[in-house]
Amino acid sequence: MNGPLRYPDDRRRLMARFSVVFLALILAFTGASSSGVAGRYLHEPLIRIIAWMTATLLSTLGQVESSGPFIQFQDFQVQVVEACDGVLPTYIYLAAVLAFPSRWAAKAWGVLIGVPAIFLINLARMSSLMLLGAWRPELFEKVHIYVWQALVIAFSMALWVFWAERFVRPRPRTRT
Repeated sequence: MNGPLRYPDDRRRLMARFSVVFLALILAFTGASSSGVAGRYLHEPLIRIIAWMTATLLSTLGQVESSGPFIQFQDFQVQVVEACDGVLPTYIYLAAVLAFPSRWAAKAWGVLIGVPAIFLINLARMSSLMLLGAWRPELFEKVHIYVWQALVIAFSMALWVFWAERFVRPRPRTRT
């Protein structure tokens, strides 16, 4: 962006543009993510990868088996489903990064940092839920629904703020 923003009109226009582009991207990503092609080439492979990686991490702590979308740790078994593959928080984050008024290089950094970070938080989520299910199964459903869903949303929002502050926000120039 060139020059300072004149307060009400420029900021309102940028906010309106961000909102429209963000919502359009959410709708586009939702439609694309709901297709059979996305199921076959995105969700199913991602679910298998998450199940395998979770089992690999948990194997250091006890008996674990993984087969396709199923993970069994000790006597606790789950099936990783599409809603738990991390795609939804990822595309919400991506929509926010892509809609935000910034240079394409900054957007690229947002994608390069954000997608792996959300994948890793989802892997931590899956691993901790498996541990909880094996050791305190009565808490599994509450932590799965109420704690981890809120944490993933909060993490994704914090990641977006970090990106905007680190890669987009203009830095004060130092005088030399």
